[in-house]
Parts: sequence; C-alpha cells; structure tokens
Amino acid sequence: MQVASIAGITPAQIETLAQAGVIPSGTPAAQVEVFAEACRQHGLSPFRKEIYLVKYGTTFHTIVGIDGLQQKAARTGRLAGVDAEQYDLKSDGSYLTAAEVKAQGRRPVSCTVTIYAIIGGIRCPFTATALFDEFYPNPTNKAASMPFNMISKCARAKALKMAFSDELSGLHIEEEAAAFEDRTIAAVELNPAKGIDLEQLKSDIELCSNKNSLALLYRSNKGYKDYAELFTARASEIEAIEVAEKEGEDE
Repeated sequence: MQVASIAGITPAQIETLAQAGVIPSGTPAAQVEVFAEACRQHGLSPFRKEIYLVKYGTTFHTIVGIDGLQQKAARTGRLAGVDAEQYDLKSDGSYLTAAEVKAQGRRPVSCTVTIYAIIGGIRCPFTATALFDEFYPNPTNKAASMPFNMISKCARAKALKMAFSDELSGLHIEEEAAAFEDRTIAAVELNPAKGIDLEQLKSDIELCSNKNSLALLYRSNKGYKDYAELFTARASEIEAIEVAEKEGEDE
C-alpha cells in the first residue's frame, strides 16, 4: 500500500498495520487518514490493537473491543456502575439469569444491560436490549459456543453508546458485525427461514412458559413467521395449562 505519511503515521507503519490485520490491505489513503484521526480523538492505539479498521462490503467501520468502550467511558469520570445482565426480559419486568436460561438447555433470546452515568450531578440509567438472532442470524464459533458472553457484549456496547454518545460515537465492537454485513442481512431478508435450526427452535418454543416469552421469541427473528403454526400450537397449550390451573385454584 503506497501512500504518503498520514496524520503522523508513516508509510512503513501503515504497511505494518495492514500486515497485522489492524487495517485492510489496500485501504484508500483518505480512509486511513480518517482512521488515524479517530485513533487520535479516541485516545486508542492501533499498534496495541485497541482499535481496528474493518471493511464490510464497500464501507469501512472503526472497531474496538468492549474493554475499549468501557475504558473510554471510565475516563470521563461519569461512569457510575452497571447492573447484572438480564436475559429474556419480559414486559412485566421479570427475567432470567444466564444460569437459569442455560439450565433450560437453550440460548438466550435477548440480553438487557443497564449502564449508569452521572448527568448534571444525577445518576441516570441507560438501558439497552440486544436480540441474539439480530446479531447472530447464523451463529458459529464463539456465538454458538459462548452465546451469553457474546450477546451480553452487544447489549453492554449499546448501553454504553447511549450513555456516552459524545465519547463513543462512530465506534463499534466486533460482535456487531452482522449489522454491517449487507450480504448476510440481505440473505436473511430474501430467505427469512435461512439458517434457522428447526430442532433448536422447537426446543426454544417448548421452553416458553407463558405467552409473553413466546411472543418475545417469535418477534426475535423474521424467519420464525414461516413456523407460525408451531408458535400457535404452543400458545394453545399454554392457554390450556393456565385454564386448568385457574380451575384448580377455584375448586
């Protein structure tokens, strides 16, 4: 990649970053300059691999680790804590812990994280929810083997960027990749059922104990509409169980 010195980064250093996979080989000089300025403004070093430049399709995105986002948030002096992750949060406020979802033998449908920031002297909560199937429509590698860890990063990143938008604007974590991969998203839209594990879906549906959790699961993936009859059947089962329980209480 033959370019002149850019924003204090020499051509040799640019070549080194490309060879190390920190920036894509052949990145246009203008994009390298934008990336170098982002590194300077955010106080993160590409040479320590705290920040990366990644190309998805025809566009470039600045990637940092979740630790990098938290580090920048902490530097402001306004970070005031984070609540434990809440999985499969329902409209009535109830949720499951990672251990409880794991005990049911399934992946989480969603993860909700609340970050606290001091705004005008007041400790304010910023809550974000990440749906597993939106970030990992076709889970492989870590997304398949460590689903709780991966989706919690996505939820934490969303909450951090809500709470510290002035500091984290334009930064993304690698776990958000599906949002940038136009080819993957297009494939899901063109064929919504693509990539759905039917046996896993049946198991997830069976583990839904009420209509709220069933509705949350159904809305988590557009492809599930092709299996609406499974959801309808489970809704009828739940309704029958609820009726039987109510009749038992009335006796």
